[in-house]
Amino acid sequence: MTDTNTNSEPFGKAFSAEIADSFLFQIHRIKKALFRRTNALMSEAGITLQLEQLPLIMILQHKDLSQRELSDKTMRDKSSILRSINALEKKSLLVVRKDKTDKRKNVVSLTEEGIALAKVIRALMKKSEDEVLSVFSAKERIEALETIRNYADRLDQS
Repeated sequence: MTDTNTNSEPFGKAFSAEIADSFLFQIHRIKKALFRRTNALMSEAGITLQLEQLPLIMILQHKDLSQRELSDKTMRDKSSILRSINALEKKSLLVVRKDKTDKRKNVVSLTEEGIALAKVIRALMKKSEDEVLSVFSAKERIEALETIRNYADRLDQS
């Protein structure tokens, strides 16, 4: 029996070209590089957070929010948010308390330790971003950020 597939590569050239032309794939590659470097810097600093916990720390440094608001802001389901909240609470990085005006709501806030950690993480994220994006000129970096922000803003509105 003859194999009609003359391409011996597991993923053919057509597939590779399709991926190379995929906006989603290219954004994923940039995200992966940023996360890989940020994870390495956090590991070197002895910070043991899971990636899904990181946005909660960064968001809560600006404002206390309800679990529902955290779910909305991170675009994650309630059970996923609750798992992250429980893990961060066990590490004494945040506290959960009943809302004073609406007892049905739980308000989440960072502890002093959580606030201090958020500052360290912010510095590590900035360092990571600077290292990964060092392949861009200053002008290219500004243009790329403006373009991506513009796209994200328009997508948020649709």
